[in-house]
Amino acid sequence: MATDGQAPIKNTSRLLNLALVLLFTTVSLGIADLVFRYYERTRLVPQKPEIAATEPVNLAALSYNDGIVERQSAEDEFRILSFGDSFTYSVMEPALSYNGILQRQLDEAVEGTRFRVINLGEPATGTRHFRAAHDFWSQVLEHDAVLFHIFLGNDVLDDAYMYSSVVWAPNDAVLKGGNPVLDAANARVPRKYPLRMLDYAYAYWMSARTQSEKELPEGYNWAGLTSFEPDVFERINYQYLENFDPGKLDDLLPGYEQVHLLLRRAAEISESGRKVAVVLGPGEPQVDDALRASVLAANNASEGDYDMELSVRIIQRLAQRVAPEVPLLDLTPDFRRARHQTGESLFFRRNTHWDRAGNQLAGETIAAHLLDQWFNGTAPTVPGNDASYRNELVGPEQIDAYLEPIMGADDEAAISVTGAVRSVHLFDGISGEPDNWAIAALNEPVRIGFPQARAIQ
Repeated sequence: MATDGQAPIKNTSRLLNLALVLLFTTVSLGIADLVFRYYERTRLVPQKPEIAATEPVNLAALSYNDGIVERQSAEDEFRILSFGDSFTYSVMEPALSYNGILQRQLDEAVEGTRFRVINLGEPATGTRHFRAAHDFWSQVLEHDAVLFHIFLGNDVLDDAYMYSSVVWAPNDAVLKGGNPVLDAANARVPRKYPLRMLDYAYAYWMSARTQSEKELPEGYNWAGLTSFEPDVFERINYQYLENFDPGKLDDLLPGYEQVHLLLRRAAEISESGRKVAVVLGPGEPQVDDALRASVLAANNASEGDYDMELSVRIIQRLAQRVAPEVPLLDLTPDFRRARHQTGESLFFRRNTHWDRAGNQLAGETIAAHLLDQWFNGTAPTVPGNDASYRNELVGPEQIDAYLEPIMGADDEAAISVTGAVRSVHLFDGISGEPDNWAIAALNEPVRIGFPQARAIQ
């Protein structure tokens, strides 16, 4: 039987043992986390290729939807660098993406030349990033031509509202903020907890919540696993329709400024002797009339208030002004015609991206266009949209007036700018004057006040 003097000794011993266990556990977790951080830094985080290096570039290691690429092209190889967002990346495996279809179509049509279309599509990017990506990869990979794809759903919105990062690094959005469950090659996850291991555990749990319950059909990659809830899917498509709302034009001007700069880059590429083309890809509410009607009805909006060709006409006008020699292809009429004739969705589940048939159609249409423009020297016949789709609310003169600030107007200095998610680099490379910057609250649209009123409606 323990004496009164022995009880405190036992209690002290227990507390000491507990403290030692806690200390040992804490130290072990700390050491384990340091080891994990070292492993992450040395093995999980891909390194940006050096421009002056000579070894092949492993694009898959950077989570691009492509493989290992030699820096120098082979003697009989015609290389195309393909830039764009997640539609360019594609939910399909490389051979079934529109870039893979394009490569195969060109191979079959042109004898004596082996084509290689290098997929440099990066999810969560806009036209601002396409220029930065071209700046880098055009120095790393020898090439003969450049293809830019602008998604008419959110590329202009991403630049106008600054939804995507201003700073570019190779496939940065996937590598830093990607989905570690859906994308097995994802290298990094956001930092939230003191222990990096907990960050990964939390990211796995959160990303698993967006995973579709249905298994993927053959040929689809990790990006196809995302399936939005019906209300989120509706909200995304309603946001896409902002591109065609005349009332949103002032908010979207910074986005069109970036399209302008991209078209100027395309013109510079053409002048250098390389082939170049720009493709405009439609979103689902542009193709599926029933979906568009449902989305508008759910938001108490009227079809008559939307000019569904507005964004295309604005980009076409910019191209006429700054890049008249650069082929510009709008895929919308081809997608609408295929949708009406075949009844195929062309979009994958509630994923918002083109499905296998959509990628096939895009690749075949782009190939036919490039064969005419690049190799046959002829201008292809471009089909128009059906009359039921057209609803012109903004005329050519109004579009010219709208674009005046980004076309080198003399009164640029008088334009005031407010609103952005983060600092906005406005009119960069155009005015030649010190850059204008605007800072405002999160999720505020960029708003531009003109020195003179511009009638848009």
